[in-house]
Amino acid sequence: PLAAPPSADAALPPWVAELDDAPTIYFTLGTVFNLESGDLFNRVLAGLRGLAVHVVATVGRQIDPTEFGPQPANIHIERFIPQALILPRCSLVISHGGSGSVIGALTQGLPALLIPMGADQPHNAARCADLGVAQVLDALEATPADVRQAVGALLAEPSYRRAAMRMAQEIAALPEPAQAIPLLERLVAEKRPIYAT
Repeated sequence: PLAAPPSADAALPPWVAELDDAPTIYFTLGTVFNLESGDLFNRVLAGLRGLAVHVVATVGRQIDPTEFGPQPANIHIERFIPQALILPRCSLVISHGGSGSVIGALTQGLPALLIPMGADQPHNAARCADLGVAQVLDALEATPADVRQAVGALLAEPSYRRAAMRMAQEIAALPEPAQAIPLLERLVAEKRPIYAT
């Protein structure tokens, strides 16, 4: 697997087991850009209110979930939930388009709504849109209505899920990262490029 497994003591919050069959959406802005996102959390959450979905939002260890005020019963805000534990229960991911969030979603065959803010995120988002696995919104201009419309399209149009599942199959067929270790050791020892066979 490409993603690091959760620690042995990692667990999902008890309320996750009580979620019904409605689609579950995981929403994160990562661990760095979450602090630089202005009112983006609020705009996205406002766009998800009233939809027949469950929302699992993680805001990071430095943000208090109570800052967002009371939420409807279908929206759950936590500081942290291991992505590897929650994604298998999800139908869609909303994120900033960071590499970890994108790979996590694609590894599970999940389409995404990407709202990039900087670093590698705009490139990741553009590539995901090109591959047909995501829709992209502008972080500064996205309205709750834009979020609602994009989520509706991503859940209703099966081509996004099919494309994401194809990517999951490609990722699963990749060699394990540990296979790079002997190649790197040979590269250091022989001081010339080594190609996998």
